[in-house]
Amino acid sequence: MLFMGMIFEVIFLIHYVLIKDYALATECSFYFLLLGMIIAVYGGVLCNRNKIFQLIDDMNNDFVFIRTMESKYRNCFLEGQLLIHKSCCIWYTFTTIIVVLYILLILSSLVMLGLFKADSDVNRPLLFPMWLPADDPYRTPNYEIFLFFQVYFLIIVYQTFSGYIYMLFHVLLHYYCILDMIIKDFEVIFDDLNESVSYILPKKPLRKQVQFTLNRRIKRIVDWHRAVFKAVKTVSSIFGPPLIYQVMCSAVFICLLTYQIAESLKKGEINIIFIMLLMAAILQLWIPCYIGTLLRDKGYAVGDACWNSGWHKTRLSTLIRADMVLVIQRSQQAVAIKFIGLPQLQLETFSSVMSTSYSYFNMLRQYNSES
Repeated sequence: MLFMGMIFEVIFLIHYVLIKDYALATECSFYFLLLGMIIAVYGGVLCNRNKIFQLIDDMNNDFVFIRTMESKYRNCFLEGQLLIHKSCCIWYTFTTIIVVLYILLILSSLVMLGLFKADSDVNRPLLFPMWLPADDPYRTPNYEIFLFFQVYFLIIVYQTFSGYIYMLFHVLLHYYCILDMIIKDFEVIFDDLNESVSYILPKKPLRKQVQFTLNRRIKRIVDWHRAVFKAVKTVSSIFGPPLIYQVMCSAVFICLLTYQIAESLKKGEINIIFIMLLMAAILQLWIPCYIGTLLRDKGYAVGDACWNSGWHKTRLSTLIRADMVLVIQRSQQAVAIKFIGLPQLQLETFSSVMSTSYSYFNMLRQYNSES
């Protein structure tokens, strides 16, 4: 169905470009992008479903384990989970509003048409623009058939983008909270341990006990740190293709949507469809970039927490010096979503896309003024 929808959108796009209706051509090209994104998302999820199940299982194990820890760990982690829940509600509310507005627009148009326009030549509105080379898509029963399929595609887009963006920030924010747990562990890594054991022989029972406690603490830190890198790598392999598709195409489509909004405002009109699409295009790019920046900064903060853990104030640091050096070295590697052909998803990426889009917008406006 998605491939059929993309073929139809290409036909509509070519037609509207040929008749120089660039507003509808822009709208059709954006819908073509959306359908392509859905195919990329479904492909990534279906090809990596075992990784997703393993990732969910790991996150559940983290939740169960942290529930048994001290209150300062539990409170910090549960605050992060509450933030994820609130973010989920906000995102689903936003996507629901977009879908509801689409439906309200067509319903209001149908009501206005039925009440005030009795002219039989006026076409009944569809959710998305359509054109057929040898038939009228607005006649019965074509209209009813195409309206049904358009509502079907609207539900697919709603379900996919709601779940896709939510899965991204749920997994990434979960491991952002795990990085917080690591930082808290470094704050107390030398607490409640007898420093004098560092002066006695390694074979003494008291020193062995302290060494075992330190090894257990640093092992938990290392296990969590490795789990963060593993999870981000898994997310990159699952959602890498749609993210590449998204980053590559966003600049052009944000430019085109902004240009069409500006053109409609020049005519004294407000195009609600283009405004909604522009908001959705910007937001769905900003969210992964912003969370990527949070993860990167928090990953570097782990190295700072290790360095500021008070190792220079106690001789106990000699017992785990090699482990601490390895953690600091590993923390210098950015915790970032990376895929072939994809720059690291950070706010710098978002800024670059928006800057490129603005450059395209100025070029398009200059071309239009000269012509």
